[in-house]
Amino acid sequence: MSGRGPAYLRKVTNTVLDALLQAAETAGHDRGFSLEELAGLVARLKTSEQFTEFYRRGYRQLLEAVAEDELQHKRADAFHRLMVHPFSPHLQDGTFDRAILPNVFSFYHLVLGEEAQTWDDECRTLVEGLKTQLGDEFQWDAFYGDPAAKRILWRALVRIAASFKRWEVRRDWFIKLMQYTPTTVSMGQNAFVVKTGEHEPAEPRVFTNHEFCQFFQAQFSPLTEMSADDLTAFRREFGADPHHLIGDFLLHLASCPV
Repeated sequence: MSGRGPAYLRKVTNTVLDALLQAAETAGHDRGFSLEELAGLVARLKTSEQFTEFYRRGYRQLLEAVAEDELQHKRADAFHRLMVHPFSPHLQDGTFDRAILPNVFSFYHLVLGEEAQTWDDECRTLVEGLKTQLGDEFQWDAFYGDPAAKRILWRALVRIAASFKRWEVRRDWFIKLMQYTPTTVSMGQNAFVVKTGEHEPAEPRVFTNHEFCQFFQAQFSPLTEMSADDLTAFRREFGADPHHLIGDFLLHLASCPV
């Protein structure tokens, strides 16, 4: 976890402690007071309406910190980085809100299953090797351009394409998945914080067929915009070019309106 969440918890605690000290100074009038009086001050602070909005705001900001930490952790995974890279320009220019990334990661997990973990391990090993080789000169582009990383990406995309045998059904399912706004934020493997109604977005997340087409045309650009060398490597890996291997999927994608 980054320092953002713990730092905010410290800030909240310090604010409450400052309020307690101020209340004690006011009640004490420069004299000592008993433990019973101190307990009474604490009890009043626990139920003070003056803290209501402060706690609501603090809760919301803490959820945001946890969600951001979780997202950054996932983005740090080499395999997730590899998968996100083809449509990252759409994240940078604001076409897609980064808030959809947890749902995108869920999609990868649901479609790719346990094999995604194998590929994640392979990607991590590959990145470690490149960092050892390149040292301070390491850039993520070196990973994205590595032939082994490209083969992993191609395998994942071919698997995803195979899951779209029933195009309309899978498309509608994906759109609903992207529209979903989680009602909990993960705090760990078996711990979750529930988002109350007051913290949920006022309107549903917008993700229509238009966004679906934009997303998948970008996601599959590594197969539709291949260099001659990559095409040769792909044929060597799969025994056919992308249009012969997943032609029906690519035809649907080519006719998808953006």
